[in-house]
Amino acid sequence: MRQLATLLLLATFAGVAGADTTLVFNIDLRDEIAAGRFAPERDRLGLRGGAAPLSWDRPLLATPAGDPGRYTLRLTLPDDATGGQPLAYKFRIERGAGQEGDDGWEPGRNHAVLLSGGEVRVARAFGVPAGEVPASRTGRIERLGVVPSAHVQPRDVQVWLPPGYERDTDQRYPVLYLHDGQNVFDAQAAGAEWRVDEAAEQGVSSGRLRPFIVVAVASTPSRTLDYTPSPMLVPAERLGRPAPERQGGGVAAYARFLVEELKPAIDARFRTRPGVADTAVGGSSFGGLASLWLALHRPETFGAALVVSPSVWWDDRFVLRDAAAATPKPRPRLWVDMGAQEGEQAVTLARELAQRLGQRGWTPENLRFTEDTRGSHDEASWARRVPAMLEFLYGQPQ
Repeated sequence: MRQLATLLLLATFAGVAGADTTLVFNIDLRDEIAAGRFAPERDRLGLRGGAAPLSWDRPLLATPAGDPGRYTLRLTLPDDATGGQPLAYKFRIERGAGQEGDDGWEPGRNHAVLLSGGEVRVARAFGVPAGEVPASRTGRIERLGVVPSAHVQPRDVQVWLPPGYERDTDQRYPVLYLHDGQNVFDAQAAGAEWRVDEAAEQGVSSGRLRPFIVVAVASTPSRTLDYTPSPMLVPAERLGRPAPERQGGGVAAYARFLVEELKPAIDARFRTRPGVADTAVGGSSFGGLASLWLALHRPETFGAALVVSPSVWWDDRFVLRDAAAATPKPRPRLWVDMGAQEGEQAVTLARELAQRLGQRGWTPENLRFTEDTRGSHDEASWARRVPAMLEFLYGQPQ
């Protein structure tokens, strides 16, 4: 069994780094100082964002730029660090231990800057509104609007159709259902996206991928409930609130929405291949938990799952216990991954998940475990891995 576990851990993902972009930020904090929201003798200015060495969980600290209230920070990233899209970032006033919730963050949506090579300068005041994120969408994408449900909150659904769908009217297609669908095709919701439409369009058009359909299912404010397999008492510090709160455990109801309501509607409206072998599901973080649960507990519907950066820590590592008891028939194909920049514990738990699955009979033929050496917990990192995910599901024999 140890040999099998080793085989499962051999796949690593680094991407192909090209040119670099050096970002130079010059941030004006004089208004914050005048309003008493920033004390230079006590507070620090931190940059957080969605591509290593940036992180949303810990800051890179700016330094005083000479003039009182002005700060500067310089860093270099590879141009492909964000998967071909602008870098999402925000500054935060760092006040040290005890800082909670939204305290210190710039207000409003994330800012964005394009990694275009060479040196890129950003000079602005702290807290100015971010510009609108352009919607970059590729191929034919149909908006189905808000889809009602008897089991979960209604939500938006979009469908990407492959090249040739209108022309080849006799052909039917496998379907990939993706959670957090508002981040799948464009960056307007989160400031970054998965770029699934671009990767799918290129892969199908080049002949590397079999044609397939993508159904992007948006999340709602009940995301934690919908995507987690068991309830847990979430600590106050993780919530950024004064007291802990019991959350989660609603994935079975979300599964009923997908299986009993949405999938039949998609199969009736589009030329799908509705069988289990042609139906896959995928998502990241809590969406990774939901995808694995659906593959393990609804194997009569989902024959494959993309388990991306799963939150294995949830409910005292419930997913490890669930995987250890899993006996789905047929056994679904699983892509499991984690970014090395998501933290040592996250990587260790993801490795343990792959090992548990190996102990339950998964082999390198139906389980792909990947560690992204540059990956963080963000859409930009997931976008860089999307082509490999689609190759795993729909790659043509070479």
